[in-house]
Amino acid sequence: MDPRLRLTIVLVLATGLLWATGVNAQVTVLNSNVPPGFGQAGYIEAATVDNFADPNSGGTLTMGGVKMIVPANSVLQFPANTLRWRDLFDPAVSAPVNDVAPTIGANKTGLALLDNPAQVRGVSPYLPFNAIVSGNVDVKGTTVNNVTGLKNPPGTYIVGLILPVGQDLGNGGQGFITFIDYAKGRFEVGGKLGKQNTGTVIEINDPTGRYGLPHSPDPRWSVDNENPTIASGNGYPMCVPRVAPPAIDPDCPLFNRPLNPPVGAPGHDPLFQPGLPLQALVMPASKSAGSTQPDPWKQAPLMLGDYIAYAGVLYKNVPTAVVTNFKTQTYISANTVGVDKLGIYTASGTADKVGPAYMQLARMVVGTGGNTAGTNVLGNAALGIVGGNIPLPEPRNNIVIVGFVTDSTQLVDLIAVDIDAGSGAESCRILGTQLPEPGVVVGGIGRGNKGRFRFEVGKGSFQPTTRVYAAYSHHGQLQLPNQAGPPVSPQICVDPNAPAPILITNGTGLLSGQYHAPMFTFQFPDAPPGFPNIPNNFDNQPFLVQGEGGNLSTGPLAPQPPTCPDLGGVPTCQP
Repeated sequence: MDPRLRLTIVLVLATGLLWATGVNAQVTVLNSNVPPGFGQAGYIEAATVDNFADPNSGGTLTMGGVKMIVPANSVLQFPANTLRWRDLFDPAVSAPVNDVAPTIGANKTGLALLDNPAQVRGVSPYLPFNAIVSGNVDVKGTTVNNVTGLKNPPGTYIVGLILPVGQDLGNGGQGFITFIDYAKGRFEVGGKLGKQNTGTVIEINDPTGRYGLPHSPDPRWSVDNENPTIASGNGYPMCVPRVAPPAIDPDCPLFNRPLNPPVGAPGHDPLFQPGLPLQALVMPASKSAGSTQPDPWKQAPLMLGDYIAYAGVLYKNVPTAVVTNFKTQTYISANTVGVDKLGIYTASGTADKVGPAYMQLARMVVGTGGNTAGTNVLGNAALGIVGGNIPLPEPRNNIVIVGFVTDSTQLVDLIAVDIDAGSGAESCRILGTQLPEPGVVVGGIGRGNKGRFRFEVGKGSFQPTTRVYAAYSHHGQLQLPNQAGPPVSPQICVDPNAPAPILITNGTGLLSGQYHAPMFTFQFPDAPPGFPNIPNNFDNQPFLVQGEGGNLSTGPLAPQPPTCPDLGGVPTCQP
């Protein structure tokens, strides 16, 4: 995930929590039977799983002293990885790859403070992990506990969404790459140029070797190996060469980062020093891999002097060691590396004629809608409640999708990926179409915001919300051949406006021309001041109330976060 998106998530949700906290404190006084929505953000204090033998099992999550029910079939989002709740407790999911990591105790996640209350060296967690959670409070005690089979007591917190999970609100930063250790597949940021052990050490969390040497201290924090989270500022996939120069890594060739020619020579970029890698580069048209240099079918290598932004998780080289020097004893296991000021553009046209184009989603927000008639509160003489209507002046029908594509001449479709609750099949629902920005021309090279598309609508028809959103370029989708890493998923959903996808039988390469990403920022409607807090409308979200047919959840959340039942087309709560 792009670091800018992560920062947006924290700021937006943190602001919302201030409102939720104030209202929840008084909801039991105003109306004890309207299930209020809640938000929690903080350290994971404790976590349990109900039934490890059930891959879709829920459990409990404790944050800020509040023990919350995590329903069965819950799906939670890591920065660049999507998992089920039970996966957090599975040692096979968190097993290191060519790395060492702190020990995770049996039946524990290694993320909760109470997994290592004595702070024993070499046992996880070494640093606190956190999450952002939203749900509804079961004030009437109507939900059923998955362990006891009995009703949960009134006041039980039922989780609807967990996104994202992080470490101490993230470990990230920016700076120049000053050293690359090709033998280990690591690089340093912010040190002395060419001097090892002088900067922050970064290792890409890449258990399958998509973007360099395969390694990971914990694959739960991995990169996305199907949608590049290691990329240039405009979405071109990047990598760390697996061999030191002048040797050539065929999947990460040095010739994909040509150097700036001397002053006066053809192609010289007047904004940068001669001899350094170009920061604005147009790839040639290429109908097949290996036919041109540079080659748009290949990733581009990270280089000394690149100014990057990174985000990940802090680990020790030796888990049991006492840290006295962070530069030599720790490293960031990065799930996201963005060379934000590097623009690598691809040829204009369609994939069958000029080769691949690449995409990246940088920011997404979606409103979950809401009933414009508001919520009815029925009367109850025993409680002294006459009843009435809670208005909903802002039903949250907004959407924001911002990203980049390396071919700015082709239209981009913004898509909600609907997941069939029975089969798990995904289908494309087009929300809108944008023409990317042309950018600016400096030194004969188009650059800047060239290729950026922005779909920002304050009010529209974007319901129902879904867990996954996507962008597709009319340039077309094309699978890269012979690329290191595992096979990617088959074509997920077909955009009817784009050329037919060009796929490779048993192909292992990235699928260009599209980018799928989970939604991190759902904006729920809330009641205006002077009214009881209303529940988060999870019932408007099919992926929670119906499930995803095993992609990823097999069924609906159980128990469902309580909401106001619909009566005559209007949500109605009975005191």
